[in-house]
Amino acid sequence: MKDVLLTRYSLLPFLYTLFHRAHLQGDTVARPLFFEFPWDVATWELDRQFLWGRSLLVTPVLEPGVDSVTGYVPQGTWYDFYTGSSVNSSGEMLKMSAPLEHLNLHIREGSILPTQKPGTTTEATRGNPLRLIVALSSHATAWGDLFWDDGESLDTFEKGNYSYVVFNVTQNIFTSTVLHASTEATKVTVGTLSIFGVQKPPSKVLLNGQEKPFSYLDNQVLNVSDLGMSLSQGFSLQWL
Repeated sequence: MKDVLLTRYSLLPFLYTLFHRAHLQGDTVARPLFFEFPWDVATWELDRQFLWGRSLLVTPVLEPGVDSVTGYVPQGTWYDFYTGSSVNSSGEMLKMSAPLEHLNLHIREGSILPTQKPGTTTEATRGNPLRLIVALSSHATAWGDLFWDDGESLDTFEKGNYSYVVFNVTQNIFTSTVLHASTEATKVTVGTLSIFGVQKPPSKVLLNGQEKPFSYLDNQVLNVSDLGMSLSQGFSLQWL
């Protein structure tokens, strides 16, 4: 239970941004699969799974005493939230291992999720470095965003007391662009960039033009740690 709760804490930046969009545009935060895949008739009657936004597929266990769950994975490439391993689905039901300490989460291709090292409280979590998870599409592109304020004050968007950052990947270049900034963003850093679906091992990684150590795993995950970039500053990272 603690592991699953810490996973939820790590996703607070993503969830908070979804609530910002709900406030600003009326988007749904938790949504049924047919909201995103209305042309897929298999999603119309699904009521045992849901999405956070358009990007995160949640397949919970709803029965006692079982250690696996069967869930529908819509057509496309989805990535395991924890490992970055890809699932290329034609739109099919898949049996997933589901021990007590594990909640099945999959990230939709083309998405970028802002996450954070979890603490024991939301206040403790807010001070930790961010980890940005990039789930590349079949065209090696991705997009995401982050809304950030002090987490307590009312009407921060209306008063302009917030930061809004857009993340984008195209042609092996990740960019972080600050569209609106506040002092709160100077208190948090981007610590790690995890890129899922990098087809070939890079020979080098450049952070703002400077070489940076990296790791590349057999399941096509590129990790770049210790970035130390302030959220209030835009930056770019390229892999060659």
